Amino acid sequence: MVQSQSREIGLMVGVMGYRGDLDKNMYDTRFLEPGVSIIYRRSYSNHWAFKAGLLYGHVKADDAKADDFYSQNRNLNFRSHIIELSGQFEFNFFPYQTANPNSTFSPYLLCGYSLFHFNPKAKINDEWVELQPLGTEGQGLPGSSKDLYKRTNLAFTFGGGFKFKIARRFGLTLETGVRRTYTDYLDDVSTVYADPSSIRKEYGKTAALLSDRSLNQAPGGNIGRQRGDTQHRDWYVFTGVQITYTLSKKIH
Repeated sequence: MVQSQSREIGLMVGVMGYRGDLDKNMYDTRFLEPGVSIIYRRSYSNHWAFKAGLLYGHVKADDAKADDFYSQNRNLNFRSHIIELSGQFEFNFFPYQTANPNSTFSPYLLCGYSLFHFNPKAKINDEWVELQPLGTEGQGLPGSSKDLYKRTNLAFTFGGGFKFKIARRFGLTLETGVRRTYTDYLDDVSTVYADPSSIRKEYGKTAALLSDRSLNQAPGGNIGRQRGDTQHRDWYVFTGVQITYTLSKKIH
């Protein structure tokens, strides 16, 4: 019914993590980065709501801090901002709306989709260098079937949390939202090593250096050897606290 609907706005602050070729652990405390999101929630009933969010944050990882020899020897690192516009449906297990005076708390689930922009960079000589334009895995080389990957992509979002009413018009939410992306290049790593001489000819010395930073290269180089894992796409997660303010008057 119309009188059971409400609207609220809020702010979410928290931390972002990443899972991909440079780190298999989503919540690696060594690489957690801050994130912040502006949200708008429309509750259609005490159980169903739709939330839109605009998120900004960062993700990162570094082979130098890995536990296995292969990753340490690969010696890659990356950092990328994330700018995300998302839409998610939420289901409250208990009747809950901040504008409802009878609400106290409820666990909930969420799912939806996100459109996000990323731009992986690597640190070299104390400078962060954009990786996508350098074709570090041979993308865009003459005769190559691989194009430079796009830095705007989609992600399927799912997760959940707890909502608490803390005042007449204010709510507190603890939430984790996991993003399964549709790209394997969030970290600029996916397939095999390309020919560094071809990369140098097309993109320059820095591109060739960043394409293969192995500490101990195989005889004849690493051309054609595994650089990443094409079987699994990259993930990122945003966990934090929301403070929301209801724009609606008291409902039932």
